[in-house]
Amino acid sequence: MHLRYSAAAVAAITGLALVTGCKDTNILTASLPVATDTLVAYALTGTPASLPSALAVTLRSTVRVDGTASFDVGFDFDSAGRLVVSPVRVLVNQLSGAPSVGIQTMFTTPFDSIKAAPGGYYRPDTAIVVTPGHPFVLLVNRTTASDVCVYDPSPRIYAKVVVDSTTPTTTRAIYMRVVADPNCGFRSLLPGLPTS
Repeated sequence: MHLRYSAAAVAAITGLALVTGCKDTNILTASLPVATDTLVAYALTGTPASLPSALAVTLRSTVRVDGTASFDVGFDFDSAGRLVVSPVRVLVNQLSGAPSVGIQTMFTTPFDSIKAAPGGYYRPDTAIVVTPGHPFVLLVNRTTASDVCVYDPSPRIYAKVVVDSTTPTTTRAIYMRVVADPNCGFRSLLPGLPTS
């Protein structure tokens, strides 16, 4: 028995295949370059509220912490003078629409040797203690209605960060380098337009 399909049925099946194919992240193209930024932030405590105390990965900038969840991680020093990096959900109410941020420490890998965001486990929404010179990678899940990746099949933004130095007893400043890939789902941390 041979099945016959009308031209409309063939067109509908072809259209469905094309739409479904758009969800394949292997065919996505990047539109924004990966770039390195040298930034300074100030501790959340012991500094004026007008100073930037957090990192907004998609903006590639340090920003103030004002309770609106418009940042990804905040910085502070603990009572021993150690630097603490806290994802946004640790610092503000999760009902604010804050993205989930995972951190993977790369303490044995030099910052410049991290060419792409690694796979594996990113500790979600948990503060970590960071020592200057030891890099870490951020995975920001951009899935809320106001996020840039909300309709993307892979709604994640990656960045690597290394704190070069801190001044916990004077200005309470944190000097860092950040390499961010602003393209949803791309893991490349090499300068220029990524392909993966």
